[in-house]
Amino acid sequence: MPRSCLTMNQVIQAISIKYNNRVYEMKQNGIDVTVLSLGEAFFDIPLYTFDDLPFPDLYHYSHSRGLIGLRRKLSEYFGTEYDFHFDPTKNIIVTAGSKVAIYMGLMSIINPGDEVIILEPYWVSYTEQVKLCYGVPVTVGYDHPVDKIEEYVTSKTRCIILNNPQNPTGKVYSRSDLEYLYALAVKNDIYILSDEAYSDFAPSNTKFYSLGCIDRSLNNTVVCNSISKNYGISGWRMGYIISNAKKVDEVLKINQHLVTCPSTILEMYIEKHFDDIIRITKPQIADLLEKRLQVVTMLERYGIGYLPGTAAFYLFASIHPSKLTSIPFADILLDENHICVVPGIGYGGSCDGFVRISFGTESLERIEKGIFAMRKLIDKTTA
Repeated sequence: MPRSCLTMNQVIQAISIKYNNRVYEMKQNGIDVTVLSLGEAFFDIPLYTFDDLPFPDLYHYSHSRGLIGLRRKLSEYFGTEYDFHFDPTKNIIVTAGSKVAIYMGLMSIINPGDEVIILEPYWVSYTEQVKLCYGVPVTVGYDHPVDKIEEYVTSKTRCIILNNPQNPTGKVYSRSDLEYLYALAVKNDIYILSDEAYSDFAPSNTKFYSLGCIDRSLNNTVVCNSISKNYGISGWRMGYIISNAKKVDEVLKINQHLVTCPSTILEMYIEKHFDDIIRITKPQIADLLEKRLQVVTMLERYGIGYLPGTAAFYLFASIHPSKLTSIPFADILLDENHICVVPGIGYGGSCDGFVRISFGTESLERIEKGIFAMRKLIDKTTA
């Protein structure tokens, strides 16, 4: 059998998207579903006019690095917000979503058979994207200390994937964690791919450090981030990748052959309204983080444990002491209670005793309904 067929047989669907597709289908059939599975937050953002965008340019390709005005906006924002400075002409490509940015970053780093270390719980697509690059994912259990990751480094290791803040726990990595990982990368001449899609979702009392603040040369670092997530426009599929000029040029070739450029009209829209969107969404992010504290209180009230974290709009909730693993637990919750969560097994082999709860799209009342149903199902299925 050709190698490509073998690879595709090893790749699985993104479990979060698989469950959300079931939600869409149930809603099409008139079923009211409490959706605690969506990987987005719903913000109240006005629809600005498209009439003042440059016509007919909006119908045509943009620069394959992305509009220079948007790249400059992002560079200025990173410098102001994170003290992370990079050249918008050489160090960044705007991409059609951060998901493809991660994939193209991996394609530029690893060759067939190379190993990529991935810390659990991880975002569901990391392992599968590594497989699609013919690489070997090496996963590290969620309870393994960050400062012991060197135990997993071999002569085949080419990259470590870091998710900061972390989906699904909301963990924000400390500066000392990042400095350790950066030193490890330099020592072993490998890259760290830092997925920072929830960088704006860190609370004010938790300092977020981009890895670009540690590796200012970007010699060992690829940073991927999301306009879609941070600005509440997930359906627009806009992201970007930042690295040293040589690495960005390598990614540029991949981008040109796979995508060409992101949607020109959306780039123009975001560039024009960049500052307004941030001004509008920042207070809503702060409200969402207050909501997080209320959902934590709910979990504790119902005696449901969770992994620690402070950022983003997710909580990784334990289903212990249920005798069920995470997929049958989530299936029963959806089929019988019409409440959708994401099974923890999608986030790593050590995570089958958890489910991911997203609280970005539902009211507190409906979230509590979902948590109460979880508690009842745990009690019903306890060995």
